[in-house]
Amino acid sequence: MKANVGAIDGWFRILFFIVSLCYAILAGGYAWLWVIPTAILFATAALMWCPLYEMLGINTNTDKEIHL
Repeated sequence: MKANVGAIDGWFRILFFIVSLCYAILAGGYAWLWVIPTAILFATAALMWCPLYEMLGINTNTDKEIHL
């Protein structure tokens, strides 16, 4: 598996997850539904690999030497 999520892209995904989680905690109710898709973004940032990027041929990772 070759890393295809870059640093800026990864940090954006993590930040989006944290904001979504804070919103869900503060708002309650059905706001937790926003956490599910952003948890997937968080996982792809942690793994530095996105299956959708791979299918579309997108690579935001500038360091070509990282292999998972």
